[in-house]
Amino acid sequence: MNQEYNDISHDIGQNLGGNEESISFAGKNYIPVFYDDFNGKELDEDRWERCPEWPRQDAGGYWSNNCSFLEEGNLVIEAKKDENGKLVSGAVRSKGKFEQNGGLYKIRFKAEKASGLWYAFWLMTDRVSKIGGGAVNGGEIDIIEILPNDPWQEEGKKTYLNSAVHWDGYGDRHKSHGSQYYIDDSFYDQWHEVTFEWTSEYYKAYLDDSSEPFWDSTIEGAETWGGIVKSSNYMKITAEFGKWGGEIAEDALPARMYVDWVKVYKAE
Repeated sequence: MNQEYNDISHDIGQNLGGNEESISFAGKNYIPVFYDDFNGKELDEDRWERCPEWPRQDAGGYWSNNCSFLEEGNLVIEAKKDENGKLVSGAVRSKGKFEQNGGLYKIRFKAEKASGLWYAFWLMTDRVSKIGGGAVNGGEIDIIEILPNDPWQEEGKKTYLNSAVHWDGYGDRHKSHGSQYYIDDSFYDQWHEVTFEWTSEYYKAYLDDSSEPFWDSTIEGAETWGGIVKSSNYMKITAEFGKWGGEIAEDALPARMYVDWVKVYKAE
């Protein structure tokens, strides 16, 4: 494993923490570096941009600027069929506005259930395309992917939170590892909080008030995850259609993920 690459010192947008206070978590002290409660009328361009309107996945869907907007104090990430019958969904990112290595990431959200798509809160870097050195040299970190319907899982366990790391690009040498946490229908249409802890040694993610992580990289060891990412990553909040999400339920569209706030901290 190549341990030479280290991008920890690379920070963008260090005055975005608002009036949030320092907190303590898992025995560490953290200071706020990013906060958005989405209470404005328009997406805050100092913090976010809409993702390019690219085709996504294998169901013929596209990201669309019209599917990410603010409404009643929430960021709305919508998935629907547009007036031309095309599958479109929302996506925002903090690329070039806020990027960080490690820290504490918190999000409060609720999601509507609809088969054929998934919602995600994830961390991305252009260095994911670098081949060699594992995830240490740069990786995609999926904090949560909310799978309303996975056709490959056994009956009664078709909906879960997926957490994963991807590295070595997305071609023939692509590698990834994931962890699943099963949920049921009571998860949907309810507000939840996820806290993600990213240190130089591990990843851990917690749901609501649970003291037990639903994702804990220490169970299998850092090498299983390609090593711990050392690049500075930006945030993405997205929805997309794909076969991984099962058969598309058009009668459930439009479907939405609502985000009340996002907070990010770095260790003191």
